Amino acid sequence: MWAESVRPAWREDLDGAAPSFAFDPSDSWTVAFQAGLARAELSGRRVYEVGIGTGTNMAFMLQHCAAAFVSGSDLDPRLPAFARRFIGRMAPELLDRFRLIAGSVNLIDTPAAMAEVSAADVVVGCLPQVPDCEDEMYEAFHLAQLERPAGSSQRAADHIAHYYPWARFNDYPFNSVGLGLNEALLRRVRRCAPHAQVILNFGCRIGKGVLLNLFKSNGYRPEELASRIVRHHDGTSISFFVALEAAMRGTGYERDFRCEFYTDPSGATVIPASEAQERLDIDPTTPLYHEICVLRGHPING
Repeated sequence: MWAESVRPAWREDLDGAAPSFAFDPSDSWTVAFQAGLARAELSGRRVYEVGIGTGTNMAFMLQHCAAAFVSGSDLDPRLPAFARRFIGRMAPELLDRFRLIAGSVNLIDTPAAMAEVSAADVVVGCLPQVPDCEDEMYEAFHLAQLERPAGSSQRAADHIAHYYPWARFNDYPFNSVGLGLNEALLRRVRRCAPHAQVILNFGCRIGKGVLLNLFKSNGYRPEELASRIVRHHDGTSISFFVALEAAMRGTGYERDFRCEFYTDPSGATVIPASEAQERLDIDPTTPLYHEICVLRGHPING
C-alpha cells in the first residue's frame, strides 16, 4: 500500500515539526482523496494543489499518478518548508518535478500562485466547509437559530484546517451552506485557467446534491471519482449543520435539504445533524460517521 510505504519518512519528519492537524498518509480523508486522484488520469499532466499540507498528496501524484509536474501552496506558512523536507527525504528524485509557493497563500491570491495555476491542467484541493466558530456573522447566525449560546461551539486546535472565515466569503451564494471557500476557488480557477479541471475532496454532511450543484452553478460538469464513509472528526463542531437545519424549518426547503450523518460505518442508518448533536450532547465520544466524496469538475465551454 502506497501510504504505508511513505509513512516511515513522513513520521520521522513529522514528530514535533508539523501542525497537529497534519494528516497521516493513512488517514481516511487522505486515503479517500488519493483514491480519487488515482482515477483522475494525471499521468503526464501539470497539477496545482491548493493546500499542500505535509506534501503527501504532492508525492502521491508525482510518484503513483505519474504527474509531469506538481506545484502548490498553503495558507499555513509552516507547511511549504515541511513538504519540501518530506519529499526530499522520501524521494529526492522528485525534487525537480515540483515547486512550492512559499509563505501564506489564501487560495491562489498571489502572482506566483496565479502564474502556476494558469499553466496547470488540473487544480486539486481539500478545503474547509465549516465556518469559523468565532466569526461574528457565524455567531449571529448560530445564536438566531439555536437556543444554546453561540459561544458553546469550540474550535479545534490548529483551526485553520477545519474552519474558514465565513463573513469574508458572503458574496458567494454557496457560502450559506458552508461552501463559500470552495466556490471562491472554482470561480478564480475558472478565470485564471478556464481549460483546467478542478478536483476537490468534500465532506458530504450537507448532502451530495448540493455539492454537485456547486460545480454546475459555477461552470463545471461534475463527476464523482471516489467515495468513502469515515468517522466524523471529534474536534470539529457540527453546530453549523444543526443551525442550517433549524434555518430551513418552515421554509418549504427542508424537504430538499437535509444534513446527512450516519450512526454506523456502513452508512445504513442516516440521521440529521440535530439528532447527531443530541447524541453528542449525551456522550461526546459517541461515534458518528459521514461520507467523503472526491468530485472532478470538467469546465463547460472552457
